[in-house]
Amino acid sequence: MINSKINKGFTLTEFLISIAIVSVILTVVISNQSTYTNEVAITNLADEVSSMVFQAQAYSTGVKEFSPASSEFNASYGLTFSLLDSGSNKAYLSFADRHEVGGDSGNKIYDGDWSCPTGGASECLGKVDISRGNYIELLCATRKMGPGTWGPPEVCNVGRIDISFAYSSGEAQLLFFNNGGEAFSPAYDINGAKIVLRSPSGLSRSVIIYATGQVSVQ
Repeated sequence: MINSKINKGFTLTEFLISIAIVSVILTVVISNQSTYTNEVAITNLADEVSSMVFQAQAYSTGVKEFSPASSEFNASYGLTFSLLDSGSNKAYLSFADRHEVGGDSGNKIYDGDWSCPTGGASECLGKVDISRGNYIELLCATRKMGPGTWGPPEVCNVGRIDISFAYSSGEAQLLFFNNGGEAFSPAYDINGAKIVLRSPSGLSRSVIIYATGQVSVQ
């Protein structure tokens, strides 16, 4: 007797089930990869902002010359973040608070516009664009909380924040502007400025710059 062996392939039902299982697995893998990529991007953005803050602090404490052969060593360096119509939630600026611009003696404010002209009497050093759909969601003032204090630990009705470091000092100079663009004090016992960053998928990171000069990424 001759034994015959019949090879059978997938039935249509088995084939469709296999395709469905593979599709589910690929969907989960792609979704997790997208979440991981977004998380890395927003974390890198927060680290980048904190690095720029540290750079401004180093320039100020190191008494950096504003530009080669300028003999201008008394500028205070910093960053400005603005959600006002004149600013952008997709970028921030680095600047030097120069002590001899239009008779100004150093007002702790970036005096230029958001187009960031460089050279000449301009205070702008550069514009940093925020990529991958990430953006600045909120600008807040943080408060020193302790016994006897009341109210929220942070106030976020802030339209713009200018952060600079005093000439030859590591302490931060924090200036807040309301949604009308006027300088104001959001609350009493302010001890820091908070930059809240958001990704397109809703992930959030925050950078807090304390008046002491310390920086925290959360």
